[in-house]
Parts: sequence; structure tokens; C-alpha cells
Amino acid sequence: VIDKFLAFVHRLSGHSGARWIEATHADSDQCSRWEDAAPILAVIDERQRELSLPGVAVRVLDAGEHDSAPGSKRNRSHHDYTCAAFLRKEFFVALFGGEASEPKPLPPGMALAPPDLDELRARAALAILEVGLPNDPPSAPIDVPTCSVSCDSEDWEARAYALFEDQGFVIVDDLLKLHQVAAVLRDCERIGKEIVGVERRGNRGPGRYSFGTASSTGSMLHVASFARHLLDGAGATLRPLLDRIFDGGVQPGFMVYAGGGDFVLGDVRTQQELHSDIHIGLSLNRGLPPPMVSVNFCVQDITEMNGAMRIVPGTQTIGGIKGAYDPRALESFRLCPVNAGAAIIRDVRVLHSGTPNLTPKPRYLPSVEYISMDLRATNRRDMFPLRKGLPWKLYERLSPEVQELCKDLVVEEGKALRVAYWRR
Repeated sequence: VIDKFLAFVHRLSGHSGARWIEATHADSDQCSRWEDAAPILAVIDERQRELSLPGVAVRVLDAGEHDSAPGSKRNRSHHDYTCAAFLRKEFFVALFGGEASEPKPLPPGMALAPPDLDELRARAALAILEVGLPNDPPSAPIDVPTCSVSCDSEDWEARAYALFEDQGFVIVDDLLKLHQVAAVLRDCERIGKEIVGVERRGNRGPGRYSFGTASSTGSMLHVASFARHLLDGAGATLRPLLDRIFDGGVQPGFMVYAGGGDFVLGDVRTQQELHSDIHIGLSLNRGLPPPMVSVNFCVQDITEMNGAMRIVPGTQTIGGIKGAYDPRALESFRLCPVNAGAAIIRDVRVLHSGTPNLTPKPRYLPSVEYISMDLRATNRRDMFPLRKGLPWKLYERLSPEVQELCKDLVVEEGKALRVAYWRR
């Protein structure tokens, strides 16, 4: 049910916009309750504003404005107000291009709020308790809840930092709202279609693709949803944690390196070898601060079936697997399940790999990468100078604390940025 609702919301979040949208609702409606209608209207409203169009105008009916008396035989569910919604002069005037009447403020206690993923899952859990599940999923060596911290919880930065310091990664839950997840996922799907060739060869192995490798800018920060929701929105929330992670070093501080991530197509049954994303000299191969951190954003629920990340905790400084790991156990070190809206904050030295995607749909994992100033000071030729891939018009909308991390990535004001994607 949740998957269907998320798919529905995802479609709504990509609507093409309209000059005027009106919704009529009765606050006592028991058929279409406000708590169900409000998240849907909020997604439509958000998309309207993204397109610089008027937001959704909401009319809330009093009991006397229904087509029949609420509670009567004809209107037991308080949902009989079709005529009140549509058969009115003001509606037809606005529908055919005339001036729309100014909507009244919503009554106290009613607001257009984006869908709450936790609330949706809680409802689904109640439904599952009623009907039951056929089989429990198989257990995995990584206990995801013990690796996770909600950014809505008290003192979350300290607990997240402790996990990151110990194992080289941490999952931060509840980082993205549903409308943000939907917007980024929509762009991932759109750009993915431009990247994937007929032969599905991939640029990271068969059926596997890196967004950054495929982009002519080496990054995805030119995409508005990446800049707005991942770099700025989530980045501002994560700033206290990132400050702790990058504290210390010879050159204190950190900066944004790029935006990218990866995706794996559906029906890819091969698995990557365990690897590190960066190779560094001994001077930087210390516990903290790390040379580079990747924040991977879950824009879909990550399961053991759709290409979850395989990761080996505590391998960020040893250059290989240390300890009594059973090689067979390593095959199932999958970081799942992880809910959409969460982010995996990962020291890129930690050994990890992609796993098979046995579902028919691609799995997307966009990211923003940060580097320490110590790494920046090396000026290594395979990484620097940085490629400018953040358009000025997106940069100027970022919050000041995020802008200061991106100064070296910004395209000069008035200069156009041309982007192409290499198709494979």
C-alpha cells in the first residue's frame, strides 16, 4: 500500500502545473479525511510553487454548505458536497480564465503538510498486524537500527558522530521529507534515461552507473533538486555532524567536492567487488578527520532485493579487511532495510560494494561529497583543480552556511553552464 501511495505522490510531484487549482473539503469528511487529503494537496502545492505558479486554493465547507445534511441517510460519511464544490459561479469564472476569488485562511488545526513517512509506515504496520506476513525476511550481520540515528531525536549529532567514528559510517533517518524524496527521485529517473544506452553496459560495470562519471561537469549540482534538497536542505541539517567529523587536521575545515551518486538497473544479478572509493598516502590515512565523506541519500526504500549497499564496518583506515570475518558472511553485509528519506554518511575509505538488484526497477542513490581541507591542500592531479558545476542562479539561493562550502564550484554570474551526459 505504501509503495502504491509513494508512486502516486511521485506522479503528482511531477505534474506540469496549472494556472489555478482549487480543492474543496469538509473538515468532518469521514470518507476522505483531512489527514489523508492534506499530504496529497501539499505535494501538488509544492510543485505549483516550484513552477512559480499559484499554490492550491483550499475551500473548507461548513456543515450547512453540504449538498445534504451531514449525518443524514444520504450523507452519512459527510462526503456529499459535489454540487457545493463545482456548481457555483465563482468556480466556472476561474475555470474559464476569469479572476479567482481569494481563498480564506485554513481553520486552526488544518495545514498543508507533506506526507509523513513514519506515519504512513505506522499505518501499514497496523494493517500488517491484522493480516500477517507470510515469512520473515532473512537476518543480516549488520543490525541497521543500531547503526541509525534520527535527526529528529535529541542530541542526535553526538550519537551519530560516535557511530561514524567507530564504524566509518552512520545512517541518519528522517533527513528528507517525502516531497523532497519525490523531487530528487524524479530527476534521477529523468537523467537516468539519458545515461542508459540500449546495451545497458554501465560505466561502473554491467547495469551500474555513476551520475558524476556520466555528467560532463563531473557532478550533479547543476540539477535544481540536488542543489535545493540535498546540498542545501539536507546539508544545512547535517552541518553540525559534518563539523564534528571534519574537526581537527593540519588544515581545519571542509568543503563540498561534488554531487553525484550511483544507480543500478533492474534485473542486474551481478555483485561488485568490495572496494574503497579513494586511495591516499599515509599522512592522511588516520581515523579522523577523514579525507572524504559521501552522503548517500535514499530516495527509495532500500531492501535486500533492490541493490542495497554491502559495507564492512571499521575498514576506513586499515586498507583491507581486518579481524575474524567469515568470507561467507561478507556476502550478506548488506545495509538494509533503510527507509526512503534517510542518508548514509560514509567515510569513502570504508570497504563497500553494490549488490544485485533483483527487482524490475532501478535503484537510485544520489549523493553529495565533502572533502577535508587537508585533502584539498594536496592538489592531487586526479582530483584538482575542481570543476565548476554549480550554476550561479542555484548558488545564490543556498543558505549562507552552505554557500561558504561551495565557493570553488560556482560558475561565474552570467556565464552559461552546458551539460551533457555520456550514454552507455
